[in-house]
Amino acid sequence: MLNADRYRYTRKKRRKAPILLLTVTLAAAGLGVLAWQLDLLGRLRSLFGQESAGLPLTELWDNRLYEEIIARCDERLSQDPLDTQALVFRGFSYFYRAVSEVTLEERIPFLDESIVSLRRAMLVSDNPWAAETAYVLGKAYYHRGKYYYDLTIRYLGRALEAGYQSDDIYDYLGLAATQLDRLEEGLQYFYQALKINPTDLLLLMIGQSYLQLARTDQAEEYLIRAVNKTEDRAVEKRCRLLLGQLYFDRQDFFKAEKEYQEILEIDPNSAEAHFNLGEIYLKMNDLVRARAQWRKTLIIDPSHYGARLRYYR
Repeated sequence: MLNADRYRYTRKKRRKAPILLLTVTLAAAGLGVLAWQLDLLGRLRSLFGQESAGLPLTELWDNRLYEEIIARCDERLSQDPLDTQALVFRGFSYFYRAVSEVTLEERIPFLDESIVSLRRAMLVSDNPWAAETAYVLGKAYYHRGKYYYDLTIRYLGRALEAGYQSDDIYDYLGLAATQLDRLEEGLQYFYQALKINPTDLLLLMIGQSYLQLARTDQAEEYLIRAVNKTEDRAVEKRCRLLLGQLYFDRQDFFKAEKEYQEILEIDPNSAEAHFNLGEIYLKMNDLVRARAQWRKTLIIDPSHYGARLRYYR
């Protein structure tokens, strides 16, 4: 006989899964304006301020004309493959070109070009931009995917050792560490990020990390703080799903029910909320209400395996 309980929730897998919500938000909200928020643009102007009138790279950078920048840097590198300025500018341009793409498939070729240029720039002993190079290289590795998170930590760590600071460096370090299951290390990075910019997403990440460590009191505290702070319905929904699971595991069914009902106020078509309400009512020996919730789950998501297993048994 199949064990129905194993299909009741898939939260354990989800706890260890990368948090796409945070990753996407960082990419969309942080990366698009990074060059202007940090001192990177001003220092690039300083670096290229003596360019000839025929190569106005700073003007191209101001207008985000990355393709033309790359073409001009390629021309210089054909004459001198270790031209530090051209390598750095090319690597940065390819990085920002990459993060403007929507899918990973479209990003990968640009990220690879960025990584190649920045790795070569790291080989130059007199690179005045060594810290910034390591910083962008670490982020490029993060966006390259899960098999490169260790390199993200290595190069962002080098940037910090060289004295480089930015608003998002600890966010990336925390994400990379937690996705490598280095949860305690990731929490330390998230706490550093929280000092710089205490966002609802960071509170969510800290709460989720504590859940993975089975430290439920701390998890509850940070998830509630995230719910109270956020104005983003997606963040609120994620927090309440985690809180509902936490309360269910504690057998505090009334609190769990409240969280799932709040989710349905946000998203009436949440299959997970309906399914989990069914599980609560089952525990409360109210099979009629439980089956009603599983039926709603299947109307929304006919392939929901847990609901199919429950309802048709």
